[in-house]
Amino acid sequence: MVKKNKFCNLIYTCLARGIAGLYKKDSNIKKEIDSLPDGFKINLGILTSGNYIGLIKTNNGLFIQKNGFEIADLNVYFKNVKATKRVMLARQSVAQSYSRHELIVGGDIARAMVLVRIINRVECYLFPRFMTKNILPKIKKQTCTIGVYMKVLFCSYKYKKGSK
Repeated sequence: MVKKNKFCNLIYTCLARGIAGLYKKDSNIKKEIDSLPDGFKINLGILTSGNYIGLIKTNNGLFIQKNGFEIADLNVYFKNVKATKRVMLARQSVAQSYSRHELIVGGDIARAMVLVRIINRVECYLFPRFMTKNILPKIKKQTCTIGVYMKVLFCSYKYKKGSK
């Protein structure tokens, strides 16, 4: 179970860094994030493993806020590790997971759709097309995929209180 927890934590961290990094590189992601109000909090997590990551929107983008289970403006929790891995490793889409009742969404459903569109775009950058062709729409990338990997691996997007 410890290996699964660490693996899922790594997946969430890469996804969160990908979202934060693409805010300044992809105009569609920037537009979606800018549609959220400042101070908007999103929690992603897995109910059975205790892995949770928070994202907070400021006027400078979306930043990572590590936290435990916490109620936010939008809460998206997968019911188990298997469901999380299928979505985060591009084996099924978020919409498919939702329709299979593998995740729980708490908050405004319109704002949840913003997050789904962002995750779909980020996954298109992080995964090769042969992995995503059956589950994600084809997108026109606005930046180099290698640059996105560098941002995911080496940049920190931690939220600092008072950084509005």
